[in-house]
Amino acid sequence: MRVTFFAIAAAAILLTMSPATAQECGEVVSFETAPGAFTMSHEEARFNCCAWLDVIVHQDGYEIDIREYEMFDEGPCFCLCCFEASASVSGLVAGEYTVTVHKLGTAGYEVLGPWVLEITGASAPSVSTAYLPCDLTAIPDEDWSWGTIKALYR
Repeated sequence: MRVTFFAIAAAAILLTMSPATAQECGEVVSFETAPGAFTMSHEEARFNCCAWLDVIVHQDGYEIDIREYEMFDEGPCFCLCCFEASASVSGLVAGEYTVTVHKLGTAGYEVLGPWVLEITGASAPSVSTAYLPCDLTAIPDEDWSWGTIKALYR
């Protein structure tokens, strides 16, 4: 009897923790190179809908890590959305660079890549990063579940 009650209670807790809804995201990472520089674009990156992204670039010689972190002002909500993240790096010396993208969020840790980029020429040094939250609503048009209603009031 106690085991059955515990199993039902555990299932109820897990159900309340699952996302109310999630967009299907077809994650695509692409690169454009220019003399002494490259730009990374991460389209449809799946993160928590209530997050903002902190995109950080770390370079160690010819190894470059781009880290995308979920950040929250008031905590996560019960849905996942597609974001667009980008990073532009210039001031690189000519050579082959290995670039890896790291996603760190409530859905876990994921490593994308690595990619090898051939950089030629030179440019002035700079780094810029940006993100755009998804422009599509995460709330479905069909019947709303209790989890969706809770997500609306977070």
